Amino acid sequence: TRGFDDLLRRHDMALTPADRLTAWLLTAVHTLHQFHELLTNEWRERVYTSALAELTADQRDADHYAALYRRWEKERPYGRNQDVSPDEDYPAYRRRKFDEFLAANTRRLPAGAYRAWSERILSLKPELRAYREQMTILAYLQPGPYDESRVLIPLAEARVGLIYDGRYYLIPICAPDGRAPINPTALRTAVAAIVDGQYAADESPASLIDLARMKRAAFANLRPRLNETIVQSLDQLRYAPILLNADQRPFNLPLAEIRETERGVGDHALTLFDTGRTMLFDQSHIFFDGAWGAALAEIMTHEAQSWAVYLHQTANRATPASAIPPLSLRLTAVEHEQIAAAPQISPHVSAENDQINLPRIVTTRRLFKMRSDLLDLTVNDLFILYRAIHALVYRPAPALTQALETVRRDPEMTEAAVAALSAIRAVPESCPAILIPIDATRRSPRERLYPLVFEAPLGDLDLINLHQRTMAALRRYQSGASDREAAYAEFDQLQRSYLACLAGFGQVLTAAKANAAQGQSVGALRLLGGIPPAIQSMLDSLPNRLDLLNDLIKGREVFSNIGAVVPTSSLTRFITAKDDNEKKWLSWGAITDAEGVVRLSLRDFRPHVGMLTAVGHRHLAKQIAQHYLDSYANGFNQYLAQVRLITQFSRETIAVRPQELGF
Repeated sequence: TRGFDDLLRRHDMALTPADRLTAWLLTAVHTLHQFHELLTNEWRERVYTSALAELTADQRDADHYAALYRRWEKERPYGRNQDVSPDEDYPAYRRRKFDEFLAANTRRLPAGAYRAWSERILSLKPELRAYREQMTILAYLQPGPYDESRVLIPLAEARVGLIYDGRYYLIPICAPDGRAPINPTALRTAVAAIVDGQYAADESPASLIDLARMKRAAFANLRPRLNETIVQSLDQLRYAPILLNADQRPFNLPLAEIRETERGVGDHALTLFDTGRTMLFDQSHIFFDGAWGAALAEIMTHEAQSWAVYLHQTANRATPASAIPPLSLRLTAVEHEQIAAAPQISPHVSAENDQINLPRIVTTRRLFKMRSDLLDLTVNDLFILYRAIHALVYRPAPALTQALETVRRDPEMTEAAVAALSAIRAVPESCPAILIPIDATRRSPRERLYPLVFEAPLGDLDLINLHQRTMAALRRYQSGASDREAAYAEFDQLQRSYLACLAGFGQVLTAAKANAAQGQSVGALRLLGGIPPAIQSMLDSLPNRLDLLNDLIKGREVFSNIGAVVPTSSLTRFITAKDDNEKKWLSWGAITDAEGVVRLSLRDFRPHVGMLTAVGHRHLAKQIAQHYLDSYANGFNQYLAQVRLITQFSRETIAVRPQELGF
């Protein structure tokens, strides 16, 4: 998010480095204190509107009630506005605003329906406690040989971790009574002492990044062999659900590279990285999905803005504060060797792109609607459609293949270069199986996401060939080089067939999403949840050995689009995670910011990435990923331009210039 620094620049507010840290630390403190209430709001808003939609499905105003949550999404506040009441914190303010929204939209609800709705909500209340226990970040992850288990952290024992000048500090979140949040003035004084370096000489900078790159099961095995001092410090660090890394990195780095620095060892839910112009929220996918993670990032950004104003307007009066020395996190040379020899997480590179032509998408979808109600493809449907096409039509840049051929001549690098060349030259026999996360929270907040594994039926629809034939027929008609009547008749027939195929694709994907939204797509993934961890782990590893089974169950790729943010949002970029399946090679992320810019991200986990990295050519792996993403974005724009021309063209159309037909 960029909202914090935008506010400082807009109002010419200059914070000292210590006060900048204090604002974000106070944000983390109050987020932890309010987290259960934040979750309660999320649960109420989804469950109340969902229950109302179900109970009014047969009524005359069914569409009104079915659309309530979508309308609330556009209105819900992520911070306190001018109408906030005295002593009303953000969760209380948001709850009041939602209740007012509901009251305004249920005035015409019949008394009987209102009574049934109230009874339904009352019957669901026991689920709220389970939801809060499931989603709380007041917990740390305990790695085991097969999976991670959550260990809850009592509020009074929770800390916020601060990484400053390479050292780790633990900030208490409670006042001495163990219940109220820490006093802002006391925290301000303690942070100033850290920034002034009062404790830095007592401990050298730490380096836990290699531990963070280990596979979690391997870390569980290594932990008992570490020296007693570092184990004790790591045990203390576990009690910090939120870390703030204040050692600023360039804001324009890819998100995946910004996080490649000190971030604990993976036990906690959330790490904040300060770039000086933006704040990066690195969220464990065990605790967060994309939508909830984006919402919390926006909430915390607004909270940090409030604390910035408070600190800017409040004189800094030093008060006695407890000393907060850095943790001792020294690893021995032998321990470094053991870490290096342990199994590591899959190496990957990342790329980002902001060249998607959103106005073209909007225009094309409007034309679809004018042609037929059956041509109902969402923005994400179009992304998924072209991803399937792109996988089949992609060709590597000559400069990339030349660079790899040069590297290939070195005997020590031949294997890595051959693997990379094979990856970029390969033309798959079928479309990739893509895992699309479907929001399950409207139906059941505890389910979080339903995974839809989708393989586009391009072959069945003959879509690529039909597209090319339709464009060729349009060119022939426009050129006037042959019988125009016959040429138009040919184009008209192909146009109808092609648009019918696009409509068919949309209907197939819509039906698949509808099934997923009802929890009907989970299949084997859901089945794995009810069996012992050891057997689950064994079955979970089968897809790594059987490619077809992997495609059916988990997909080769992830495509996660958190959609368009609200106009007041300061969210700017987004990348997505993947599971531990070694056969899931690409993770695509998409977000549309408040200025209408579509930002795509790609994380490339294909085998050649690790091989090129090992022989000192990671830069080539990055170039491959960037070209792959750029070719997708450019190809998408060109493809959509052609689809727009095909859709809008008729005998009466004269606005289309011949030069628009070639790309």
